[in-house]
Amino acid sequence: MAGLESFNMDFQRHRPSRSISEHHSQPNLDDTEVMRRHHRETLIEMSKNKDILVNDTVNKCIKPTCLILQHVVSYPFIVLRRQCQLHYASTRYHIVPFTLIPVVYRLVKSQGISVLWKGFGTVLLIKGITMAIEALLSELFDLPKDTDSINNSKSFGKHILLKCASLSIITPFYSACLVETVQSNIASEKTAFYDVFKEGFIRLLQWNCPQKGRMLPVWIIVVPTVTYGVLRYITNILVSKSVKHALILYELRICKTEVVSKDSDRQSSIDERLEAVSDLTASAVSDAVLFPLELIMHRLYLQGTRTIIDNLDTGTSVMPILTGYEGPLDCLATTVAQEGRLGLLKGFGALLLQTSLIVVLYKVVKISLIKVVDAYASTSSNQSTQAVINKTNNSINTLEQSNIPDFKPLMRSTSFMM
Repeated sequence: MAGLESFNMDFQRHRPSRSISEHHSQPNLDDTEVMRRHHRETLIEMSKNKDILVNDTVNKCIKPTCLILQHVVSYPFIVLRRQCQLHYASTRYHIVPFTLIPVVYRLVKSQGISVLWKGFGTVLLIKGITMAIEALLSELFDLPKDTDSINNSKSFGKHILLKCASLSIITPFYSACLVETVQSNIASEKTAFYDVFKEGFIRLLQWNCPQKGRMLPVWIIVVPTVTYGVLRYITNILVSKSVKHALILYELRICKTEVVSKDSDRQSSIDERLEAVSDLTASAVSDAVLFPLELIMHRLYLQGTRTIIDNLDTGTSVMPILTGYEGPLDCLATTVAQEGRLGLLKGFGALLLQTSLIVVLYKVVKISLIKVVDAYASTSSNQSTQAVINKTNNSINTLEQSNIPDFKPLMRSTSFMM
């Protein structure tokens, strides 16, 4: 070739060749593996955080759910139960819930759904008055109002004394409230809002005076009221603590980890859920155990009040309350003699139906809450996960690209040989 005659080929022939391998460094696989491991740990941590968020949110929602089930959903069954208890001449005892369902259907069909919610506002009002009386007596006589302030048997005795005093004062109002709860809508006049206070104060002022007709003095009906209230309160405490302890042991056995977390907020939410479930269970157990005493107490309340209730034998007729008991023991003996021992369990089927429905609704609400909260948490978690994946992939791609050798200097150095 022209111009290349003087080019020293021997120098080029013996010149050491420069291969690409000299400039190609091995990829740093350790860095890539570390990033992938960190990526997996991040995803696992995000999944755990999502589960914790779902559990804490559901736990915080369980307590108000149980309160609604206990005080709102249960109320129609309480009305039915009380009407069955007061029907001293009934032929159907409704001890099982199956006999009560067709009667309730005919009752609602003839009078409407409001027949199951009679006196609901008055019941809530009486509960509020009871709490106010306890708070007032606690301040006046320095009696412990809450179980948290009880540290010995003496303080517990004062606490029970407070309960007895408040129950004694509120007894006349309980009896007036019961009238509004069970009286028939089609055979009785609608009561005014202040009637429960008027009737309650009248009976309270006539504490030991002879009452009109067959109405019993207040001091007679105070005895079963205080006995029932104190026994129910103690039973609730014992059953609630036992159930809560059993739930903690059950979760420890299932999860194999500590139920109570070091996080105070999470611990509080778990305690609220366990406390709500245990209180709901304790209420059902107390109602079942003290059912006969409740029947006697309600029959003494309504004696002499000329109340007309719905006849739950048929669900379409009414009947007046015409009893002549002399006291709690006479009511017990007369009921057993005329109606048998099963007469003390009239309306027990309403309690079974109430408990069954609450259990089913609790499960449905809990599952629904878990799905709703999990769906919301999954949406947020997926967005965060995708961001982490994109960030990790970009980092890995950047690291791999940094290990690719630069071929431009090599091409320039070898182009002369081509």
